[in-house]
Amino acid sequence: MDCMIKNAEVKDAANTIKTTIKEEFATAGTTFITAFNNAIADMKGESKDALEEFFQNSYVDLVSSEDKGIPAMVKGFGDLIDSNRTQFASVDHSIAESIKKSK
Repeated sequence: MDCMIKNAEVKDAANTIKTTIKEEFATAGTTFITAFNNAIADMKGESKDALEEFFQNSYVDLVSSEDKGIPAMVKGFGDLIDSNRTQFASVDHSIAESIKKSK
């Protein structure tokens, strides 16, 4: 089985995921929240109150939180890719050092 990593490309991809793509998800989440609030703005009554509470407790953090929502998950994925890249480079270096010492 072949094993190869293009360190610079993977590093760039991980950084793009952790910044640009995470921000795109955060922006989309904020847009979703605004659209939802606008859609129910003219409603009145207990059902509106219940819907707002449900939305606030179930979806707001999920779609917008950079600590525990989808943006955080996207950033975490970028961190995982970067960590794997770092580990691969470290193992590759260790193997190379072992080969050099065996001469």
